[in-house]
Amino acid sequence: MAKSSLNVVREALQAYADRGVLRGFSEIGSGRFRLRWLVNHQMELSVDTSKHTLRFKQLLPAIPAKSAMYAELKTFLLQRHDGKLPEHRRIDRKRAEASCANRGGFVSVSLSVKNNQYAYGINRLVNLVHELFLHLREAYPEYLVENFDVPQE
Repeated sequence: MAKSSLNVVREALQAYADRGVLRGFSEIGSGRFRLRWLVNHQMELSVDTSKHTLRFKQLLPAIPAKSAMYAELKTFLLQRHDGKLPEHRRIDRKRAEASCANRGGFVSVSLSVKNNQYAYGINRLVNLVHELFLHLREAYPEYLVENFDVPQE
């Protein structure tokens, strides 16, 4: 019997929690998860199987929609599809597609899953957000200090 898409995501997140990748993990509603992970703030992941999307809602605060930083973040996400990236870092457009949205200065990061590839999608989204925070640490360390209380060291 095939697992439901939501169960695939739920089990993948539980596996990350079991391995210690996530410091906190709970399901707060059907298809909504609260995670404590890269920074000491909670992140909310929503899974919409009718729209085939995985989304970190309001992942990054205080980024104006018309800012250079937001433009760079959009470019960074698009570059994750580049065939020149190693396969383990690349998002295959035939299986999923990354995007972001800015509402009121809060940036959400989404992955549209194709052909029911939810296991692939959650893996790619977790890797994408991890790489995004590494990029922010390198390019915008002051942003992480101001918005996520990340130490300057």
